[in-house]
Amino acid sequence: MTYVLGTHSEELNRLGRQHQIWQAEAMAAWDKAGFKSGDRLLDLGCGPGFASFDLAKRVGSTGQVLGIDQSPSYITYLNEQAAELQLPQLKGELLNLAGPAPLAIADYSWDGAWCRWLCMFLTDLNPLLALIKSSLRCGAKLVLHEYIRWDTFSLHPHGSAVAEFVNCCIQHWQSHGGDPNVASRLPALLQQQGFELVSSCSLLACAPNGHKKAQWLEDFLTSYPAQLIADGVWTQSQQEALEAEISQAKNNQCLWQTPALVEQIWQKI
Repeated sequence: MTYVLGTHSEELNRLGRQHQIWQAEAMAAWDKAGFKSGDRLLDLGCGPGFASFDLAKRVGSTGQVLGIDQSPSYITYLNEQAAELQLPQLKGELLNLAGPAPLAIADYSWDGAWCRWLCMFLTDLNPLLALIKSSLRCGAKLVLHEYIRWDTFSLHPHGSAVAEFVNCCIQHWQSHGGDPNVASRLPALLQQQGFELVSSCSLLACAPNGHKKAQWLEDFLTSYPAQLIADGVWTQSQQEALEAEISQAKNNQCLWQTPALVEQIWQKI
């Protein structure tokens, strides 16, 4: 499945802001997984590489990070930034995540893998799961941050236009073969691949106006409707109602709730 949010410069910038907002949660998960200096780690569905840069700093000059994505523009950006930031331990590689893994990656030698907001966009998870299984050594950790209930994205009170937008997004992704609730399917699939779940927790957040998680949701509400309008599934009148609701929320006390994100840490056995 194509990344339906796009790979244009506006989306790249939004992904950068998004990583900053969720950076602490990512690093805490890497701590739990024991990712450390000298490790060889995969960043699956790395996008422009914002998490990859942090992983590269974590493993240091004696480690290795390989960012994998199927967007040429994002891999180009990652490799250019890795050179500018003087991170020779980091490399981005273009790979169709719906196809077989190259032998150079699938060598059962990697110490860990990180995967965030990727599985929900794949029509078929089997190639990705096969890549993970054939890449990681026994005892290696896989850290996943994926949604289990995207429809918890909401505004309280008076969030009817936001609810309509959320429903439109879900239907749009499903029509392209995506699954915004994919985390619910991962335990059974990973157990079949020989992995053991060693840690899990909810990362759902509730935030008032001005909080970084609320700003993250507002950022998405600002950037993504244009894509839905271009695809003919969201109208200008719906957009006007959404903008009016967001403006009203900013002038009143309200609560933003994020999509239900869950963390899963798996160990290959």
